Amino acid sequence: MLESIRIAFFKNALRALSSKQRKRKLYTTQSAQTIGLLFDATAEKDGKVLSAFGKLLEKDGKKVQLLGFFQAKQTPETPGFEGFSLKETDWTRKPKSEKVDRFIKAPLDLLICFNPANLPSLAWVALAANASMKIGTAGQFTNDFDLQLEIPENKGPQYFIEQMHLYLAKLS
Repeated sequence: MLESIRIAFFKNALRALSSKQRKRKLYTTQSAQTIGLLFDATAEKDGKVLSAFGKLLEKDGKKVQLLGFFQAKQTPETPGFEGFSLKETDWTRKPKSEKVDRFIKAPLDLLICFNPANLPSLAWVALAANASMKIGTAGQFTNDFDLQLEIPENKGPQYFIEQMHLYLAKLS
């Protein structure tokens, strides 16, 4: 009962946030200069794959911001990227953290959101982010993605990255 009330309040907050207008523009990982990587970092291996992807983009001269969400009370000591946890959300799972605020306010050409578990906190950050183009995993929450990718349960972030490159190559 309490969970359904929490979700109802969260969805209402998402609807209010979704009315925000943004300037849309088509970007690829090659054409974007500023890229935000937002992801579920609960599984350590997923965080490592996406962190390595971010480093690869930085080697290509991109300015990359990483933000991971840990579905736990605390963030690990040294994940290698900025992150936030359940402790840094309110009761509806809306984030309330300085790290999240910085990520949302940063002007991004491209936002890449890996959220296969449809975590509300990540959905909120993705919707609030200031990005010209947004790519993410298909989910149940209201979103503002320009490109949504369905990821099978047994596939991880590497598959998501490969599929994203495949579809972006067809768009450009």
